[in-house]
Amino acid sequence: MKGFCALFCLVLLFTSCHRQQVKEPDLIRKQLPEVIDFPAGVMITPGKQITTASHRNTGIAQKLLTQRQIPFLDSTANEVVFVKTNGDRVSLSMDALAGKYEIILFNGINNPVPMRIADLSHALSQVFSFGETERIRSKNRRIIEKNRIPLPDSLPAELSRERVGQVRNHDRRIVVATADTSSQKFIARIIPGIQWIQQRVDTRKIVSVDFANDIITYNNTDRYFTNGITIGLQAAWLGLSPVQKLMLPYRHKAFVAYKLSIVQDMYTPTDTRMAPSLSNDRPYASYLYLGFRKTLADPLRRLKIASQLDLGYLGPYSPGSYLQTMVHKTFPTNDMPLGWETQINTDIILNYTVHVQKAILMKENITLLAGGEVKAGTLYTNAGAGLQLQAGKAEPVFGLSENEQWTKTEYYFFARTNVHFVAYNALLQGGMFNHNNVFTLQGTEIQHVVGDAEAGIHFRYKNFGIELAQHYISPEYKGGLWHKWGRISLMFGL
Repeated sequence: MKGFCALFCLVLLFTSCHRQQVKEPDLIRKQLPEVIDFPAGVMITPGKQITTASHRNTGIAQKLLTQRQIPFLDSTANEVVFVKTNGDRVSLSMDALAGKYEIILFNGINNPVPMRIADLSHALSQVFSFGETERIRSKNRRIIEKNRIPLPDSLPAELSRERVGQVRNHDRRIVVATADTSSQKFIARIIPGIQWIQQRVDTRKIVSVDFANDIITYNNTDRYFTNGITIGLQAAWLGLSPVQKLMLPYRHKAFVAYKLSIVQDMYTPTDTRMAPSLSNDRPYASYLYLGFRKTLADPLRRLKIASQLDLGYLGPYSPGSYLQTMVHKTFPTNDMPLGWETQINTDIILNYTVHVQKAILMKENITLLAGGEVKAGTLYTNAGAGLQLQAGKAEPVFGLSENEQWTKTEYYFFARTNVHFVAYNALLQGGMFNHNNVFTLQGTEIQHVVGDAEAGIHFRYKNFGIELAQHYISPEYKGGLWHKWGRISLMFGL
């Protein structure tokens, strides 16, 4: 119970800034939300001090926007992120814009447009209602009817962008600066404050449940890694968590996904049916942690970069002993595990992982990636490299391009292989801070080069997916045995 209470506190820590539903306001707001994902007009108050001139401009802008039933906001925030319907995020520094511009128009589809109040009346008709829509329809109606092409309900996105680009004001210049500013700010080259974030965010909500156990093998081996459960949530609003500022930035256009995971794994000696010998074997160990992951996929460079922060604890509160004992009691044919009282004692888990993959072969139905990974912290410190093969019908490896959509069905075979160079493993050597353990291995007793591989199949139809895999790993300590286990993963789209 103490373990789950502590885990609940960790969840609150990671998601303290979860996304809130933003309602379209009818009146001026004193505090502008940090994220705007609806059409609106946003006033820029110089130095956050309302002068006579700014008060007059506010009245003019509110009147014009209210007539068109467009939400009107008065800014007091330093920086505002506008979220477009396709997931693109545009960050504007309000302080840097003050004095150059007086209001920002955002239609939810195209990039926000900063301008002067003098240009507002003319710009409103172009940003929020495209006057040439009906003229273009009439001009092409005969061609459309002749070819029996369904008439679109709205103008194409390309035409919308072109029309918005025709908004004129005497000192407006747009600067394409960088891709992802979630981790650090940058300075635009011409006009400070205009920061175009050319990233696309994966807006899908996906819940995944992974179950791994060494009983899922063609010959049951109840040793070493014995069970693992991972529950994950992928959602765009996780990008609003303060933790994402600790993730790696990327200065090119990329497809971004955020994921939060709860992981509980347990490890046992060679034979749990007898008391551990406390020599030439692996110690009992169990951990529970919360992981925050950001994945950047660059389709142009065929590059994928993932960074992850794990926070949790190792030891009796995890609670590996309770879960394994409960499972063995449930099935009478199982022997009770002996020796959990000797498991590695309580310690903190704080780990950071960086994983980079580069495509070396990309065909229509086959992809081969080469990658490297570095882990550093109180649980693992190691570095590795490997290959990943994927063959079959699958969604784009590096995310969607501008006009693509997710496939309804995917099915493919995959295989991964890695070699790790191990400097430290708390599951064998004990925690970094608490050295009060019954039994651990010394650094000279662990294998510093460990290989592992995984192969399996993946199938998804619409919002449901399943994955079956078999994992292999070479001995992790001197005198140890090769080990294998199976994994079943379920994915649900919300």
